[in-house]
Amino acid sequence: MLMVLLGIFAVAQSTQAKAQFALLEERGACAILYDGRVLFRVRYRGPFASCEERARVILKRLQDAFSTSWKSPPTFRLVREKSGGISAFCGEKRLFSVLPEDASSNASNPLDLAMLWLNNVQLAFYGVSGRTFKVAREFDGTASFCHPKFDGRRTASGEMYSSYAFTAAHRTLPVGSVLLVTNPRNGRQVVVKVNDRGPWRKNRTIDLSLIAAKVLGIVEEGISTVHIEVIAWHRK
Repeated sequence: MLMVLLGIFAVAQSTQAKAQFALLEERGACAILYDGRVLFRVRYRGPFASCEERARVILKRLQDAFSTSWKSPPTFRLVREKSGGISAFCGEKRLFSVLPEDASSNASNPLDLAMLWLNNVQLAFYGVSGRTFKVAREFDGTASFCHPKFDGRRTASGEMYSSYAFTAAHRTLPVGSVLLVTNPRNGRQVVVKVNDRGPWRKNRTIDLSLIAAKVLGIVEEGISTVHIEVIAWHRK
């Protein structure tokens, strides 16, 4: 396979002295890397002249989001477009769009592919990929997920609930807490931000958004035992 390193772009983090974005040209694709790990591969050029050009635009947006001095953890979320694509956001910063053609070239569908890409971005943003984050607290519990019928309802944080935002409800953790949730059955991980109170069933520990539950693979069963790590927020 033909692979060409196209460029390295540094971004400062409080969790790492120096981490880097890079583009890697492969045959028929352009991979976006962070700290040496592939976040995702762009296989469709869309309205751009090449996959590389599109990847560079996405990379620039990612750099901006990672280098922003966030006062509080941003919400990572997906938004459905009328065109059939899915756009990904960090706070109000648009990161990328997954087009139907992207999904076809990756043997997936737009929502699942966007979910995978954005979760990889989150894991890098919070230092999970390289295990550079600090854990303030950890515990095991039972996770369920919030039904889409609650979409548009105001949460305890003031945000509107969205099935496609990486958020969660917890009874006691401070609103704004960032959690790494791991499904020990399959090893899948997702980062969520606490923006609401719940769950109200005493035998459950955390209520995840639908998209977070999909990442962990617990939608079919409805509930699952999970391991939860509270990420110490100190990004500057």
